[in-house]
Amino acid sequence: MSRLLALDVGNTMTKLGLFSRKKLLTDFQLASNRERTADEFGLLLKTLLADWPKPQYVIISSVVPHLNAALTRAFQRHFSIEPEFLSYRWGVIPLDVEEPSKVGTDRLADAIAAFHLYGGPALTINFGTATTFNLVSENGRFLGGAIAPQMELAAAALAQRAAQLYEVELHCPRSVIGKTTDDNIRAGFVLGFIDLVSGLIQRFRAEYGRDLKVIATGGRGEFFAKHIREISVYDPHLTLQGLRLAWELHHRKL
Repeated sequence: MSRLLALDVGNTMTKLGLFSRKKLLTDFQLASNRERTADEFGLLLKTLLADWPKPQYVIISSVVPHLNAALTRAFQRHFSIEPEFLSYRWGVIPLDVEEPSKVGTDRLADAIAAFHLYGGPALTINFGTATTFNLVSENGRFLGGAIAPQMELAAAALAQRAAQLYEVELHCPRSVIGKTTDDNIRAGFVLGFIDLVSGLIQRFRAEYGRDLKVIATGGRGEFFAKHIREISVYDPHLTLQGLRLAWELHHRKL
């Protein structure tokens, strides 16, 4: 029974999922530390996976090119595995965009998972370091999308640039009319980003001309799914599942 380790290397966090065929056995998260060496990665991964069957194959989606060489050496040296990096060149999803090479592979994985697990047309929203929207047609073509800021990063940037403002815990306020500075910031950022996401969903639906399944994933995905009725599914493992599917589709073609 084949065992596949999938890594979604993001700018802030790296998510790992160990699959036995279609079943997700376990998943982990670790910081995408650009200073880690290959041996540090290898030893850390061996520790995380110590209680699980050793992976036989590795697929990686990385939006942090600086880490790719260290990860490759880590798997070669500590697992005797040559990892594979998801690429648009695999041709596992048709891309109706002008610059296929510039589409993040995490976005490709999200689109692949959305179509194969939920059907099309679909709109995925990944609430990661950036908030990415990916539109998938009824026949599984990636049509493009949108990229917006992440709520916490936007709030942190404002606090750094505005002398009298500061970072606060971002939860949904009771009213848009804030009575304290903290509530003013929450009203502007939390309610503002809820409306940003909801508004973009409506624009995608209007421009595409059809109803869409809307699937949320990423660190803040569950929060937004609770507050935006247009979001029909929250899937915390969407990207990892997309990597598994991409690996399977690629190897069927070989």
